[in-house]
Amino acid sequence: FGEHSEPVMHAFIRSITEIERILDAFQNGRVVGSAASYTFELTVQGARVPFPFVDIVTVQPTHRIQGPLIRMMRRQMEDFRERGEFVTGLTASESSIYSRYLWGMAVWGEDWSISREHTIMSCAPAPSGETRFVDSDEMRQIWPGVYDRVRRDCGSMFNISDG
Repeated sequence: FGEHSEPVMHAFIRSITEIERILDAFQNGRVVGSAASYTFELTVQGARVPFPFVDIVTVQPTHRIQGPLIRMMRRQMEDFRERGEFVTGLTASESSIYSRYLWGMAVWGEDWSISREHTIMSCAPAPSGETRFVDSDEMRQIWPGVYDRVRRDCGSMFNISDG
């Protein structure tokens, strides 16, 4: 997006990048497009399924509407199928273009009101331990474990990195 990043950000990106999941489109030996995906795990109705997350999709302005994007999208989908990854997600800053590639919004938004007497928490916490305030350093230590325990039982949550 045109920003200048610091070496610490370069190191972080390298640490989470899966080289085998990067695609590049070339013309005359020059990169004209790229796409990548990251490995996650999504909880769906109690089961954990592989969940590739598509990101960093770019095409040079000189090569738009010339096919590199559709070829990369097709290739990614083929790669996902071969890996047994049948559910995927996409981050997009130009989301309007992706409907051509059969991407769509899972939901635009919801606003529900339900009478309390007709509700129950599907992932109700078992009362144990203690509740207390913690500072940000301690939170960074304990939060990943708490999140991971909850997401394994609750639907539509994906795993997060330690970063």
